[in-house]
Order: sequence, then structure tokens, then C-alpha cells
Amino acid sequence: APARSAVTAPLLHEGRVLGAMSAQSYEPNAYDEADLELFEELARITAVSIFNSQQFAELEHRRREAEQLEEIGRALTSKLDPDQVVRLIVSAVSDVLEVDGVAVWLCDPRDRAHCRVAESEGDIALPIGLEWRLADDLYERLIDQWEPVQLDNLGAISGMPEQVAEHVTGGSAIGVPLILGGQVEGVLTAGSKQARRYGKEDMAVLQRLASQASVALGNARLHANLHALSLTDPLTGLPNRRRLQIHLDHEVAAARRGRPMAIAVFDIDKFKHYNDTFGHIAGDEILKAVGTVLQEENRAMNVVARYGGDEFVSVLSETGVEGARHFVERVQEAMASHDTISKFGISMSVGCAEFDPETMAS
Repeated sequence: APARSAVTAPLLHEGRVLGAMSAQSYEPNAYDEADLELFEELARITAVSIFNSQQFAELEHRRREAEQLEEIGRALTSKLDPDQVVRLIVSAVSDVLEVDGVAVWLCDPRDRAHCRVAESEGDIALPIGLEWRLADDLYERLIDQWEPVQLDNLGAISGMPEQVAEHVTGGSAIGVPLILGGQVEGVLTAGSKQARRYGKEDMAVLQRLASQASVALGNARLHANLHALSLTDPLTGLPNRRRLQIHLDHEVAAARRGRPMAIAVFDIDKFKHYNDTFGHIAGDEILKAVGTVLQEENRAMNVVARYGGDEFVSVLSETGVEGARHFVERVQEAMASHDTISKFGISMSVGCAEFDPETMAS
């Protein structure tokens, strides 16, 4: 049988309704004013308890979140490989936020409106390499104004490219810029299958992760650039002697296991004469021109390096001495038609050698 009488009181705390509390009786007129006052007092005490419990849970959640972010920050700054940093960023967002998909989009340096997925994971992960040319409004907010973006209904976005739309059929997302060296280098996004899934707190967490990621990515890129510079000849842009030695160690080890290998050594004839006659600037032009020809005629799998002042070495993988001779012939033909080299009448002495496992074994 339905209750014949009831008493109800809202659970109020600091002007906010947390819920309601009620009691029922099968007896008619079971409650009087005194019961109502007592019930209201119980409701007030209950509201305070619920509020304190919610606050404690929220504080505990924020404490764990802060610990996670601190740990993620330490992990990010320990990585010196840009690709590792990007992968760790994606994993970190998945660990901290409730997401169905995470992606790091990197901007094309020549056109920052053109973005490409560098890393992604989750149930709705985007394909690596997926490209999106940002519409004017997204470009202005993310790239120009460095503002975060909240998209509550991805299905309602106009101007989304077809190749992106086929992977983004609905739900919601938030995105924040990755700022390096005073400009936006990419966008960090988190997505959900649900519409209107994210709020201000989620955005704040993603922004903090993006800030940590930007610092770590900047450090990793700087380290990678310094490492590349330490292995590159600054004049010609070719690998230097140190880089050549590292590559040779690898190729010789492969040659000992049976893979063919040859080298070609180039020495510019009478280079000191040209340097003394035309000056060091002209000498530098000659070296750069020779380096350009060698690089253009070189296969992608091979390495050509500046070995000394006017000496260059090309390491030819999967090639015997006959293949090395053909390579030298191509280089000589290209040099003969090169404007700078032909202008100075440059010639080169060349030597070729093939790795012989039997000789090396003895």
C-alpha cells in the first residue's frame, strides 16, 4: 500500500542543493512540526557530511592528479628523443584524463595551418600521418592567439576535410597548442565518443600537460639538433669524419656477415692552388659544389662524407667495386656539367676499394 504521510527536506549547503531526504509512513498524519524540525536538522547535518565527503574525494583526486602530473613531468624531461617525447605525451593524457582518443598534431614549419598526426592512441585513435588544414577560426584561436579549443559536437564542425571526417564521426574533443620558442609547433588533442564530455577542469589538466610537453619537446629537439651538428660538416652540410666512422663501423660489421660493400675516395686536385689563387671564398664554393654533386649522385641508403679539407668518401652498401666505378663515372659526368666546378676547371683523383672478407679474416 502507498504511504499515507511523508516528510521531505532538501540537502542544502552554502546555498547549493546536494539532493533531498525523505521519510514515509503508512499511518496518516504520522509527522508533526517537531518531527519536521528534527528532520530538517538531520538533513542539514547530512548535507554537511555529504559536502565534506565530496570535498575530501575531490582533494584526494587532485592530489593523485598532481602526483601523476609531477611524475609525468619528470619522465618527459628525461627523454632526449623527440619521437619518444611525443609518444610519452600521448600515453600521459590517456593516463590522466578519461579519453577515447589522444593525438599530437605537428604543424608544417612552412605553413602552420597544415597539421599532421605525429602520434595517436585510443579506441578512436587517428591514423599516423593524417593531415588537416585548419579552418580560419581554428587557426586563429589555436595558432595565432594560443587559445585552447573545446568542441562539444564534432559532428557539427563545418569545413572538416573528408579524410579527417571519416575518422571523426561524432563525440567531443578539446585541443591546446604546443608552444615552442615563442610559436605554436603543434596541437595536443583529447577526444571522447560522447558529446559535451569535457569541462574547464579537463581543459586545465590538458593545458598543464601541454606546457610540460612543450618544454620537454623543445629540449629534445635542441639535443637532436646539437647531436646532428656534431656529426655534420658545417660548410658542405655532409656528414663529417666522426659520422663517417660511426657509419663505417656499422657497414663493416654487416660486410663481415656477407653483405657487399665498397668505398670511393675523392681528392680535389691542386685544391691549395685554387685556394691561393682565387681566395678562400672561392675555395669554399668549390667544396660546397663538390659536396652537392656527390650528395645528388649518391643513393639514399649510402653515405657520402667530407673526410678532410678537400677529401670526400662515399660508402656504398650492397655494392662491389664495379658498382663503385659506375658511381664514380656518374659523379665525374655531373662535375663536368656543374657551373661552379666547370668554371674553375676542377678535377679529382678517385680511388675505389671493395671489402674482401677473406683478406680481412687473414
